[in-house]
Amino acid sequence: MLPKLPRNIFLAMILCAAIVLIGLFNTVSLNDFSPNVVQKPLDSLDKASKVELLKRIEDLQSEVDDLKKLMKSKGGVEESQSFQTIPSRVYPEVRFRSERTRKRILVTGGTGFVGSHLVDKLLLDGHEVIALDNFFTGRRRNVEHWIGHSNFELVHHDVVNSYFVEVDQIYHLASPASPPHYMYNPVKTIKTNSIGTINMLGLAKLIEKKIMDGEVR
Repeated sequence: MLPKLPRNIFLAMILCAAIVLIGLFNTVSLNDFSPNVVQKPLDSLDKASKVELLKRIEDLQSEVDDLKKLMKSKGGVEESQSFQTIPSRVYPEVRFRSERTRKRILVTGGTGFVGSHLVDKLLLDGHEVIALDNFFTGRRRNVEHWIGHSNFELVHHDVVNSYFVEVDQIYHLASPASPPHYMYNPVKTIKTNSIGTINMLGLAKLIEKKIMDGEVR
């Protein structure tokens, strides 16, 4: 089964095909597509063929105009615009590490103030990082400069719920870090500090790896 294309791309493909066909019809009749037949200019056709060909060209031109209007109404590409290649994202330069020295590290609360700076430090040092956060106080923009990098993975998850992943180290920082934040929802703060910590300790025990607990108590 062919992949389903976005509507705007599909319409653009039809538009390009129609434009190509119009160019062909201006120089070739419908019976001239055989490789053994030399292309004939429009002037060499008889009157009846010219009339029929011009009518088909007008129909195609009408369809092209309709497609342009539809694409414009759907927020498609303007006629004067051209398709441009999206430039590759530029990431901060990271240290190269071999498979032997590179670690896979889980950072809970990875989009918070402390967690995001730790993520930066670990990635710049050449490690692979999984940032786990429920965005209660953390913000995606704190790590957006790493999104798409081969060494970084952002996971939307609450540590109150069980989570399993194979890693080499765990940094447990998932907790509101300031009095206004952890007093905003004290029950959730207590659950994160207790159940969340138990879940991360269980994960560390299960995979037999070290865990560093940096939660605010």
